Amino acid sequence: MTTATKSMPVSAKRRLDINGQQAFEDRTMAMIAALAAELAVTRERLDTVERLLADAGGLDRSAIEAYQADKVATAERDAIRKRLIGRVFNPLRADAARQQEKG
Repeated sequence: MTTATKSMPVSAKRRLDINGQQAFEDRTMAMIAALAAELAVTRERLDTVERLLADAGGLDRSAIEAYQADKVATAERDAIRKRLIGRVFNPLRADAARQQEKG
């Protein structure tokens, strides 16, 4: 794991309000920020794997294309996907919870 990955926060800190920005725009920006953070981490990890494979003698790309995930891998991927979707859509859920609290 690189220093950059270790230093990334688990969730985004609250952004400063932008005058004239609507609540929907704020939620959308939060979702985009979450997606960008996830993509940055994923890209860094993929780069690490590609470099390790190259150093170890490589891997034929056709093997990657032909790979069929087993049940364990599929379950792990599903969990990752659910976590990602949960993080990306958290601003909408948080807003809905606030709206329910208001009445």
